[in-house]
Amino acid sequence: MIRPRTPAAARLLATLAALALTTGATPASAPRVAVEPAAVALARLDSLQSIVKAEEVRVRTSLGLEANWDRLARAWFQVGDHAKAAHCLDRARAIGGREFDTALLSGRVARSEGRFAEAIDFLDRAVHMRPDDWEAREDLGLALYLSGRMTQAAEHWDLARSLPGSAAPDRSGLLDAMRAVGDSAYSVSGRAHEWLRFVRDRTPGAMIVPARIGGRGPFLLRIDPGSPECVLGRSLARELGLRTFAGAPSGAGAGGVAFDYATLDSLSLGDATLHRLVVAVTDHRSLAGPQGVRGTLGLEALRRFRFCLDLPDSVLWLDAAADTTPPAWVKPGSIVHRVPVLLRGTHLLVVYGRVNGAPERPFLLDTGAPGIGLAAPASTIAEAGIALDTTQAHTGSSASGPVGYFEFRIGHLCVGDACRDSLTGVYGTFAPRLELNPNFRLAGIVSNGFLARYRVGIDLAHRQVWLVVP
Repeated sequence: MIRPRTPAAARLLATLAALALTTGATPASAPRVAVEPAAVALARLDSLQSIVKAEEVRVRTSLGLEANWDRLARAWFQVGDHAKAAHCLDRARAIGGREFDTALLSGRVARSEGRFAEAIDFLDRAVHMRPDDWEAREDLGLALYLSGRMTQAAEHWDLARSLPGSAAPDRSGLLDAMRAVGDSAYSVSGRAHEWLRFVRDRTPGAMIVPARIGGRGPFLLRIDPGSPECVLGRSLARELGLRTFAGAPSGAGAGGVAFDYATLDSLSLGDATLHRLVVAVTDHRSLAGPQGVRGTLGLEALRRFRFCLDLPDSVLWLDAAADTTPPAWVKPGSIVHRVPVLLRGTHLLVVYGRVNGAPERPFLLDTGAPGIGLAAPASTIAEAGIALDTTQAHTGSSASGPVGYFEFRIGHLCVGDACRDSLTGVYGTFAPRLELNPNFRLAGIVSNGFLARYRVGIDLAHRQVWLVVP
């Protein structure tokens, strides 16, 4: 997988997707896996819960103080409990909704739940309260981007980058492409129901479909819902005669892969066509050839549909995004699990699940990493009562080089009410910053080893994932 943005999550997911599972001792060239003691990991979790308890005491002493509910909401976000944080913000708005944090955090909640118009209203209010706050501008830009208002999104992201103390990323090239497509990006025409069979490939778990670009092709694209924009290899961009916008000099995606950006007039999947797209352009060797896979199909394109990755039957299903009719990929007699989903950032799909008898935690959903059910930090492993065996190291390869990790056995893994037993987990590939993020804690990544049994339907318009057992 190749990821054009959010380098932290990008490098992690790319590592998992490219992981070649090889048993044996870790070679000297591979990085050693730093193992966090279970007691230390659990103590960190306890400290987060202690912050929640302290803020709950503060709220009880002054139930009518809006700022206290905001502080409690932030504490719940640190633990990774979206629902409880959202409830606190409901209380804060009922008191008056006059605080900056109430507007900012309410905007983040609405955006994660796909209520983009509400998110824009909240975040616009936050920006008016503090025009020089770069985080408010950054969050508003993201909400505008997700709603398809590319010109305004670029304006706010540009401002966020320029403000004092800003930690906003350098989006050179991307902002130029966004301005070029304007506010009519990603419009859809053609059939309301379409399906494409995956093209056979030697790569385990690869989901590859033919696509026409600007009426030319077909070209083979690898489905990659764990990335935002579509990505094209440089050779295909030249073949299509695309004008590219230079990315940031230090602009690296997964594993140090740099990206430029361009726009497409159209991209067709069967008889369904997307118009006016932003795409990333890369020199990565996996997309460099004139034959084979020439690019990737990211979530920004896929989420314009109610789509299904039919892993058992190797089919991509596309329905109109607002469709509420029973999908064709749910066959009579199928067992259906519907799981609420959140959209974090531009493309991270978050669901709640549990390992063994541990509490429910937020996990990223990623269709890559064949054979791996879950990548997790030490805290998740310890909470589940799993003893990590560090006597047998494994090695894999990623875009950034060799990767060391340990395997562990999972007795029982659930996403919502969809459960599987006896899966393989990995420790050492989950980026600590995803767990330690003060805005929202993630506890692991559920991958292909769990999902391969299901037809995985993504319906962001109705905020749900369908896990369908054929």
